[in-house]
Amino acid sequence: MIRLSQTRPQSQILYAISRHGPIGITEIGKMVTGDISRPTLSRYIKELHDHGLIITSGLARAVKYSITKNAIRAYDFDTSVYESTDTATTQTLFNHTLFDSYETIFSDDETKKLSETTKQYRAWKENTPPEYQALAYERCAIEFSWKSSKIEGNTYSLLETEALIKNKVEAEGKPHEDAAMILNQKNVFDKIISGAFTDLLSVRTLTDMHKMLVEGLYIPHDLRIAHVGITGTNYVPLQFQSQIRGALERLLGLVKKTDNPFQAALFLLAGIAYIQPFADGNKRTSRHMANAILHRNNMPPVAWRTVDEITYKKCVIAFYELGNIRPLALLWLENYIETTKAFFESR
Repeated sequence: MIRLSQTRPQSQILYAISRHGPIGITEIGKMVTGDISRPTLSRYIKELHDHGLIITSGLARAVKYSITKNAIRAYDFDTSVYESTDTATTQTLFNHTLFDSYETIFSDDETKKLSETTKQYRAWKENTPPEYQALAYERCAIEFSWKSSKIEGNTYSLLETEALIKNKVEAEGKPHEDAAMILNQKNVFDKIISGAFTDLLSVRTLTDMHKMLVEGLYIPHDLRIAHVGITGTNYVPLQFQSQIRGALERLLGLVKKTDNPFQAALFLLAGIAYIQPFADGNKRTSRHMANAILHRNNMPPVAWRTVDEITYKKCVIAFYELGNIRPLALLWLENYIETTKAFFESR
């Protein structure tokens, strides 16, 4: 994990390079806000280079900077730089080495918080009768199904989601597809909690889960066979099905080798969204897969109930364009703790 000395301006530098690189220091300076001198800007750029986050080409005044394509990185980053309406002049192509290795994602203090939260959840399970556990999981499932759908543009409110799930009453004036999306998510959430997905880390299970999530939504079930674009980013995913399958196998292989379930959940959360294996429904599949690996390790699911949808998407974009998992990891950590306090804490 890397700590940048000046997170805001250095995030702007990385943003400029990722959207317009390779570019020189003069062009970078035009995209960084604030009163920053040329020597200071040079120092910030040198630090990013020393950390291996950017690479150079050319010599002397003709030197230009590009984003390093490497393994999964973890460093401080201000995602508010994605507020810009700037149009990218370059594309960020799929990084074939991304899943080869990774850096430490969480600090010791953050890992301690995660461990303490996990202990609280396990104590709750041990001391809570099964019928009361079922009620807590039901509440969590409703809020997860609502927010996970809302992230995808669903128009249902939380109360409408509750009425739909409990009473099978569709909200008046809302598309039937919105109701189907929510009910599909509730179905998969329940199957995860019941342990229905036995061979979890396989392409077959991933595609089966996705099929359940998009049932009735007119979305192809199989691995994608055509190009797909993503709004708000210059990232271009793989196009061919054989490449997509290979990338999924590398991702799942990385998860299998990871003995830290926190990191395993994050790799699935970020990695499936990055690969974009399906025509649609990739991020919702990634959230369910991440929860499934947590449940398999006797850990609480993440409901995402209080997350801001735009913030979530910006954190995912930082992974798309920079290979930086840290912003999404911090958001996930916050929601891991919040979910446990809301639903699974002994009182």
